[in-house]
Amino acid sequence: MKKSKIFCFGNEFVKQDSLAKEICDSIKGFDIVRCNSPDELLGEKGDIVILDVVQGIKDVIVFDDLNRLKEQKLTTLHDFDLSYFLQIMKELKEIEKVTIIGIPQTGDKEEIKKKVEQLLPLYF
Repeated sequence: MKKSKIFCFGNEFVKQDSLAKEICDSIKGFDIVRCNSPDELLGEKGDIVILDVVQGIKDVIVFDDLNRLKEQKLTTLHDFDLSYFLQIMKELKEIEKVTIIGIPQTGDKEEIKKKVEQLLPLYF
């Protein structure tokens, strides 16, 4: 099933978790859904593309296997249950494939945005 939206997670009030939403605000040509909670994915079907900050990475990375997401210390509330929530949706066959474009917590915002924009056409 063709994807039509990019779900952007983060917390604009927490510096270490705000970059994904800042980048989403400047991306053109895609339907961006700013999310504060995983339950905003309810009702979605097929494939899902998510943009989110990932702690501990230095460059933009793509995760397309939910089993690769390891449990980690919580930074924000959405970290608590996004992976778990996605795994449940997949088990229930609500979604088929999840692609998470992970961006580092810090870095050159324009360079990160350029890399994200280069990746997005691969998933649409």
